Amino acid sequence: ITVSGPTSTCSTSSRRIQHSSAFTMARLFELTLTVVLGLCLVTHAIAADDKSKKDKKDKDKDKDSDDDEEEPKLLVTKKAWFDVEVDDEPIGRFVVGLFGEVAPITVANFAALARGNYRMDPKFGYKNTYIHRVVQDHVIQGGDITVGDGTGGKSIYGADFADETFDLSHDDKGWISMANAGPDSNNSQFFITLQPARFLDKRHVAFGKVIEGMDVVEKIGEVSVDDFGRPKKPVLIKDCGVQHTHPYELKPKSNLAEQAAKLLGKDKPDTKA
Repeated sequence: ITVSGPTSTCSTSSRRIQHSSAFTMARLFELTLTVVLGLCLVTHAIAADDKSKKDKKDKDKDKDSDDDEEEPKLLVTKKAWFDVEVDDEPIGRFVVGLFGEVAPITVANFAALARGNYRMDPKFGYKNTYIHRVVQDHVIQGGDITVGDGTGGKSIYGADFADETFDLSHDDKGWISMANAGPDSNNSQFFITLQPARFLDKRHVAFGKVIEGMDVVEKIGEVSVDDFGRPKKPVLIKDCGVQHTHPYELKPKSNLAEQAAKLLGKDKPDTKA
């Protein structure tokens, strides 16, 4: 007698249990893998967000650092003076404070030419040269010591020399700056601003400022000119020179106004015309 029923039933049940166990393990593995991958993605996202926040914080810190950076001190190391005539009539003297610590190379060139007789050459300097260009309410320009019409000029370093610094801004009238024909083409020619001209920043090297006689500079700025900006009456630098001085800091105009207001017993300077 063969008894097969119970054995067959047990075998089938065993196979079902094994299949169910394998299926459960596979699902568990799949679930575990999903959780691990999810955690990895979350961790990566958190790390990326932290990096983004750190980069933004560093950028803001750098920006704040740039904003807090102090402007260069306007330390007057020399003074250059110029006596001017218009159509052979003296109109006065203006004096330029030169910032030798900010732009030592440019100041040395300008001071040598203002002193004149460079290398024992009486024509190597600004004396007896002309203000050859006037743009009303903008600039007066001179310093062409070779030709006299704005097409010439030379420096103590040779035909021309490189832009030294753009640290100073043409943010007010009275700034004296190097005229040029493009980058690194400075020679002896210069201009003086008649009003703020910030669009000249990063293009021309400012190195000094009129500290006395701005009214004389403004008189030059009012002379009649032709269509090319050339004065109809000769504007001559009759004499010039350099006055050595103990270095001192030139305070911004706004600070001077505040100081004057305090002396007068006011909290703020009166800005009304």
